[in-house]
Amino acid sequence: MARPTTLSAAKLLLLVGNGAGTEVFAAPCGLTSRGINFSKSTNDVTVPDCDDPDAPAWTERVAQSLSGTISGKGILAMEAFETWREFFFSTATKNVRIKLDTTLANNGGYFEGKFHCTTFNVTGDIGNKIQVDIELQNDGEVVWVDALT
Repeated sequence: MARPTTLSAAKLLLLVGNGAGTEVFAAPCGLTSRGINFSKSTNDVTVPDCDDPDAPAWTERVAQSLSGTISGKGILAMEAFETWREFFFSTATKNVRIKLDTTLANNGGYFEGKFHCTTFNVTGDIGNKIQVDIELQNDGEVVWVDALT
């Protein structure tokens, strides 16, 4: 059996754009967990059997919409506090990337799209560091960009 190629979780980067003319993307410090989740909304359609109308009909599904959600949590690094606070309290979207940071030839790349920060939770337990939990929801299309070779 050949061993699969795997990556450290630190190679999955959440990068937030600064909105400048020549946009710069940076990974806010402190997140120890991050990810992206895609979902698809569908409509169910019952399609009868024309040759045997008494037979159970099969359900077919029509894709209606796609959605992307980015999540992250970890230590609240004070260097990232303003980034998350301003992002959440703004009504504007930001360009965001979720990057697979790899040096493998013809591999890696990133998802990119405009996102709203919809969750910004700051919590703390005695005897622990302050934690942050964020969630970003897409505003339009999310695309995959292949890594440059």
